[in-house]
Amino acid sequence: MKLLKRLSILFLSFILFSAFTLFETPDYVGKWRGEDKGDIGYVTFTKDGYAIFEFDGQIMGGKSFVRDGVEASMQYEVNKKEGFYNVDFIVKDLATGKTKGKLLGIFKMTSDTEMVLAIGFDESSRPTNFETNQIILRKID
Repeated sequence: MKLLKRLSILFLSFILFSAFTLFETPDYVGKWRGEDKGDIGYVTFTKDGYAIFEFDGQIMGGKSFVRDGVEASMQYEVNKKEGFYNVDFIVKDLATGKTKGKLLGIFKMTSDTEMVLAIGFDESSRPTNFETNQIILRKID
């Protein structure tokens, strides 16, 4: 009986400690700053799955923004691969919920405060390496 009680307490402790690690915020969540040919831009990955691009004071993305006269949102999906991540930036029409477009990319974390991001600017092409169309981003928050 005492053994069963101890095992139950051990099992509950294990579950509680495991639960805290299951809900950690991924390293890539936050606001990132990058520079490309003198232009400075920002990419934000929110905890709730939205992405925001900021360039020249213009914002595209998040829960609500206007694109081509249509109110839209931009979410992201990340899938871990060996040594890097696949990332999909998905723009959806808020009125219909239909996908209006996607940007496919990859990124790798080089440290807790730096990532390398490569995006394919053709809706059907994901980069396979970090040799072209890459930008180094540094975390600012």
